[in-house]
Amino acid sequence: MRNVHLKAALVVACVALLGAGGALAQDWPQWRGPNRDGKATGFTAPKSWPKELTEKWKVTVGDGAATPALVGDKLYVFSREGSDEVIRCLATADGKEVWKEKYGAAGFRGMGDNGFPGPRSSPAVADGKVVTLGVLGTLSCFDAAKGTSLWRKDDFKGSWPMFHVSSSPIIIDGLCVAQLGGRGSGAIVAYDLAKGDEKWRWKGDTPANASLALLSLGTMKVIVAETEENVLAVSAADGKLLWKAPFGHGQMGTKPAPQWWTAKRLSTVGRGWGRSAARGR
Repeated sequence: MRNVHLKAALVVACVALLGAGGALAQDWPQWRGPNRDGKATGFTAPKSWPKELTEKWKVTVGDGAATPALVGDKLYVFSREGSDEVIRCLATADGKEVWKEKYGAAGFRGMGDNGFPGPRSSPAVADGKVVTLGVLGTLSCFDAAKGTSLWRKDDFKGSWPMFHVSSSPIIIDGLCVAQLGGRGSGAIVAYDLAKGDEKWRWKGDTPANASLALLSLGTMKVIVAETEENVLAVSAADGKLLWKAPFGHGQMGTKPAPQWWTAKRLSTVGRGWGRSAARGR
């Protein structure tokens, strides 16, 4: 019950905070916002903040640690209820449920469950679609307005990272890109957002638990991912590996590389690749 109440409280707090500025400043359609950098633009802070937030509405939504996505006047919440993973759309004005979709999803127990089997990956919303990534790697796409299930992928069934799936999917230029699989079968995969057809796949390292990040170098878009032993970058257009920088020796208790070396190594590799890209290599 603790997680249920925490999740419901989070939804209420988001709406109350947005209302404090007088208007919705900006959509928050995915993990860490529009550009996945944790920055909100166009928000005007009030001259004085209330001592306490006023509860406007409250909705119980189940277990999970996924960040809700905000687009316009709709809030998309991904959670677990009983034996199902559930995505629901709520009206920000009053919390009323616009639609709700669910699918059966096996739970788990063991290392990394943190006392609940709820999803950790935040939904991503773009082009009239909302994408979710379940705690065991089920990738689903729904119509954002109606909740209709459009496609679902479970290409790495039975395979996930040590602490289960926590990487949030990203939508780039009509592609849904997700870090999938587990030990011995890790991959970054891009699917056509509209139809679910696989467009490219980079196979290699075992996934870690960080979400994919987007890096722009001129006109080129690059996806940066963390794995158990590396930070790497692939082209968002075709999935080709651009660079890889080792930072440790896995998650099994071995000693990682020093932080100063990690930062220096990553910076050096990133700058070197950027210069090569600028020269057309």
